[in-house]
Amino acid sequence: MNFIKTSFLSGLSTGISLLARLISTKIVAVYLGTNGMFLLGQLKDFLRLGNTISSFGIENGIVKYVAEFEEQKENLSNIIGTSFRINIISAFFVSLVILAFKNQISTFLQIDFDENFYFFLLVTSVISASIHTCFLSIYNGLNRIKLFVIVNIISNIVSAIILVLFVLKMQIIGAFYALVINQILTLIINIIFYTVYKPFLIQWIFKKYINEYFKKLSSFSIMAIVGPVCLIISSFIVRDYLYDKFGADYAGSWEAMWRISAIYLLFLITTFKFYLIPTFSKLNDIELKKEVFKIWKIVVPIIILITTAVYFSKNIIINLLLSNEFILINSIIFFHLIGDIIKINCWVLGNIMISKAKTKSFVFFQIEWSLVFVTLTYIFIEKYGFVGVSISYFVTYIIHFSLLNIYFKKLLWINK
Repeated sequence: MNFIKTSFLSGLSTGISLLARLISTKIVAVYLGTNGMFLLGQLKDFLRLGNTISSFGIENGIVKYVAEFEEQKENLSNIIGTSFRINIISAFFVSLVILAFKNQISTFLQIDFDENFYFFLLVTSVISASIHTCFLSIYNGLNRIKLFVIVNIISNIVSAIILVLFVLKMQIIGAFYALVINQILTLIINIIFYTVYKPFLIQWIFKKYINEYFKKLSSFSIMAIVGPVCLIISSFIVRDYLYDKFGADYAGSWEAMWRISAIYLLFLITTFKFYLIPTFSKLNDIELKKEVFKIWKIVVPIIILITTAVYFSKNIIINLLLSNEFILINSIIFFHLIGDIIKINCWVLGNIMISKAKTKSFVFFQIEWSLVFVTLTYIFIEKYGFVGVSISYFVTYIIHFSLLNIYFKKLLWINK
């Protein structure tokens, strides 16, 4: 499949995903308000944490080795079988942890309905998401982009519909059920399209586990897990602190600000997702320096234009995308937007570490960001009130970007 066709399909998938997010966010905002946004933020982060650990962070490894072994059927079947085993075992481990601590999780998520049935669905959902992620990575490695995109598009549409229907019918409880049921439905959709396209033999997932392939795949785990886990845990802490300090209106408004941010950053991140790591991997230091500055020249003007447009149309966006209940966003949006300008540049530098397999450095910077953000949030909220959370976001990225530039100073700033 050529680059233009791949880009078109990727853009189509992103566009539909964006539309689904816009619709579901609007429904949640109108019918559940700031408290519902807060609670859903907690549950979504919990699911993301469970899904990240249950897939063992080997998605990029699956893509790499499936692509590498595509013409070697024996090796291909073994890597698929080992990948599937890793995902299943990790998912069952996460499920056992969820069941062991279900009372604490129930309290944290503020679930006040049939707890046992919900946790049965939650465990099934985590296992489903792990298998779904494994299959998508295999499709990607086999370059079955059309199948990959179709599954994503149908899944996004169905998930948005289910969320809307459940929210309209059962309010916040319906939203909680929808999020876990959607992950189960996504796997069912994946299996249906697998049976249509048959990209690989289904018996390959039952091939025996091979330790050599586990070592190859697990080398990708640390970076893939640490980044999301640090972000999710720091989000949990900050959101919960805002709720305790100011109440649901403030915590829900902060969560909504993150959703707005994620929507406009989606296109930039998706555009470069399949470009940066493969490109950076092949370049020497001189070429890499030129590539980074070339990307910055493109990215910086775009993100400045986007954030400027968002700021000056903030009231329209709040009314169109959310509701008047989220007017508190106005007090935090400025510093959050300029934080995002720096964030996207940090993201470019972070991909250098991933592409060059600098695992220790990557882990250090992820933990550094998380610790600085949480610490500054406590300090600035005490000093400036609610706006302190967005000031801390902005200052954190200034510190993060500065440290990254110090780390890459020989590459970026010393003439060779």
